[in-house]
Amino acid sequence: METNKKYTERLLKFARRLQTLQKHPEYGLYGIVNLVALEEKIHTSYKVKYHEWVFQELVCFDEWYLMERNGNPMCKGANEEQGTVAAVVDFFYLTLDEFIHLFDLEGLQNIDSFGGRKLNLESTGKDIAYNIIELVKRTEVLGPGFFP
Repeated sequence: METNKKYTERLLKFARRLQTLQKHPEYGLYGIVNLVALEEKIHTSYKVKYHEWVFQELVCFDEWYLMERNGNPMCKGANEEQGTVAAVVDFFYLTLDEFIHLFDLEGLQNIDSFGGRKLNLESTGKDIAYNIIELVKRTEVLGPGFFP
């Protein structure tokens, strides 16, 4: 149960940070990452479009820094070769569905399971923060299974 609290606190701190942003200087820049889910030996590939600037805000955590070679955010101890998205998933201990729900800009949010709202290229930090808070509310009600 202590582990749940740690990840929940991280998510809420990040949501508070995103709520304070009016317009990030790099607003409008997005990245695309290909994520693969493996279920019953079947690979399912997802292309997830996300605001790159959102992850730069992770420097509000002592564990995060901007890499010298490319300026990308990275978590201390994470494998830099795997990239920022992998570090985000590990840091918040997100499932693939949760990551997509929180950050995908193509509207692939699972509102029925996680609450929140659909995101798009115009979505703001406040929109993403709202989805984070809704996810936390649902996980608190639904209990273990969403976090370790």
